[in-house]
Amino acid sequence: MKKVGLALGAGGARGLAHIKILEAFDELGIKPCIISGTSIGAIIGAAYASGISAHEIEKKVRNLLAKKDSKIWDFYKNSEIKLLFSLVDFESNSGGFIKGDKFQKYFESEVPAKDFNELEIPLKVVATSYWERKEKIFQSGDLFPAIRSSYSLPGLFSPQEIEGNLFVDGGMVNPLPYDLIIDECDLTVAIDVGAPVNGADNETPPFYEILFSSFQIMQNSILNSKLKFSRPDILIKTEIKNIRMLEFSKIDEIFQQAELYKAKLLKKLKKLI
Repeated sequence: MKKVGLALGAGGARGLAHIKILEAFDELGIKPCIISGTSIGAIIGAAYASGISAHEIEKKVRNLLAKKDSKIWDFYKNSEIKLLFSLVDFESNSGGFIKGDKFQKYFESEVPAKDFNELEIPLKVVATSYWERKEKIFQSGDLFPAIRSSYSLPGLFSPQEIEGNLFVDGGMVNPLPYDLIIDECDLTVAIDVGAPVNGADNETPPFYEILFSSFQIMQNSILNSKLKFSRPDILIKTEIKNIRMLEFSKIDEIFQQAELYKAKLLKKLKKLI
C-alpha cells in the first residue's frame, strides 16, 4: 500500500471539519505515515497522531462544548469574545488578550502523548518565529508548547516562549503545510479549511472578526501562491460557510457541511490507493 502523508490547515472553528474528514482514513483502515499541521490543524493532528480516532476526537470536543459549569462555548448569550474568556485566561500584558494556559491544560489532559517521540504517527507542527520572522517546524521535544505556539494567533493568544524565542500562529507563514511532507510519502493529502470568499451582507462585522478575517485573507494569499509551484496529490478545499472564526459552538453545522468533503476524500483515496 502507498504511504500516505496528511496535512491539516489553519482555519479557526472551521478546522473542526478536519475531524469529520479524518473519518475517511479510519473507515478505509488507512494510517498516515506522517502528519503536518498548522494552528487548529496542529491541535487535531496531534490528537490523531497520538492514536485517538476521529470518532473519539469528536466525543472529546463535544464533551468540551457541552460543559454546563463554564458555559464556555455558548457564544450567543453574549459576545463570542466575552464567553471565550471563561475557557481561557484573560491577560492584557503578555502580547495577547488570552494567555492560553487553561486550554493547554485541557488539551494535555486529553492527549496521551506528551513528547513528539511518544506519538504513534510522526508529526510536524508549524509555528512562526516572531524574532526571526520565519517558519519554525517542531518535530521533536515537548509536544504541547509546540502546539500552543502553532495556534497563538497574534492579538488573541499570547506568544509562546521556547528557549528564549517567541512563537506565534503558524498560519502567518504556512497555513497548509503539505510541502513539509511531500518527500516523505507516496501520496500527499492536504485539507484546506480556510475561509471561503463570501459576498457583502450589509452588516459591519465586529472589530475582532475584521482582525481575524484579515489573517484569513493573508493565509489564502500565501496558499494560492504556494499552489502555483507545488500541489499535493489530493487537495480537499472545503467551503465551510456561515461560520466565523470563533464559532466553535456550531459544531453540528460544521460537521454537516464537512460530510461532503469526507465523501470526496473517500472517493479519491479509493481511486489512488
